[in-house]
Amino acid sequence: MFEGLAMEIDNLDIPPCAEAISEVLALRDRLDAKITGAVGDFDAAGLWDLDAATSMTAWLRQHGAMTKREAARVTGRAKKLRELPVTAAAWQAGELSGGQVDAMVAVLKPEMLELFAEQEAELVPSLAGLSVADTSRAMGHWAAHAAALADEPVPESRGLHLSQLLDGTWVLDGTLDPESGEVVGTALRMAESADSDAEPSRTPAQRRVDALADLCRFFLDHQNHRPASRHRPHVNVVIDLEDLQGGGGGRVVDGPALSRAAIQALSCDSALHRLVMAGRSAVLDYGTSTRTIPANLWNALVLRDEHCRFPGCDRQSSWCEGHHVVHIADDGPTCLENLVLVCSRHHHRLHQPGWHAKLRPDATLEVTDPDGRHWTTAPPRAGPLLV
Repeated sequence: MFEGLAMEIDNLDIPPCAEAISEVLALRDRLDAKITGAVGDFDAAGLWDLDAATSMTAWLRQHGAMTKREAARVTGRAKKLRELPVTAAAWQAGELSGGQVDAMVAVLKPEMLELFAEQEAELVPSLAGLSVADTSRAMGHWAAHAAALADEPVPESRGLHLSQLLDGTWVLDGTLDPESGEVVGTALRMAESADSDAEPSRTPAQRRVDALADLCRFFLDHQNHRPASRHRPHVNVVIDLEDLQGGGGGRVVDGPALSRAAIQALSCDSALHRLVMAGRSAVLDYGTSTRTIPANLWNALVLRDEHCRFPGCDRQSSWCEGHHVVHIADDGPTCLENLVLVCSRHHHRLHQPGWHAKLRPDATLEVTDPDGRHWTTAPPRAGPLLV
């Protein structure tokens, strides 16, 4: 049906220059506009049912070789543009770019489509020529004004999904309203910590993951719903004493397995409970917490170290944990001479294979990485504390 188009594509030679690439991108954009119009008409007629598909999205996944996310995006955009003929025509004519159209339909919730359709003949020309960012801002202002004039409040489109995969990893996906997004984005930026020279560098995405985990730990360590002295509501972990002492792993209650490093980091400064079982389910004895760092010892540790002692890190004490230099599985005592203040990320780093730490009598910390490189850090106040 489109042999001529296929032939033109086969014979097309795009030189590596800005003008050529810009021109061909604009042409592809206009083709996308026509495809979107066809998808909208195809969907409205329900023709996907002729191929035994369950929906337009399912049809696109099978016949368009699209991912589920991309198919849903194309279908949603096509549905909305069927109700916005001026916008669709401007896109096909090249007056609006596909990026601008995506910015517009992202703002236009179903309950706003009718109002925008009434005004699009006036509004669309004013958007032509704007950048995608400026189009998004202009549409945001219009949507806010439209919501203020609405007789009924516009339902919020927001949600957060956290699901665990079979391999124990987690997938986080969400849609935030503008205010929440600004708060979360700012919090993640402020919670990010720089890489030190004593560890491998991280990607920006990895830094955001570490920042999010730190924010959650900070809340858990400082929440006041369950007032207690240094309340640390960590994860419940199941591990045999023999495995703890022998360097084995464990598992989260009703959850995935945890590595040796993760178990050691968690057990450094958390409540350990004795749980004696008879058979598979009868609890005979549930002992008291032990090995936690009491408040007075914690205060002394913070007074001495002030911040994370890992080389190159200055994470403040409120974000830190107490690390047993000689681990409790090796009969390491919970005392100032065996404790050092480290942030959560570097706490886990010190429990990774090949990493070693030693605390001198003067509280100087020696760190050795798997390659044999050494670093030392002294407490911020190496001399006597004058009061």
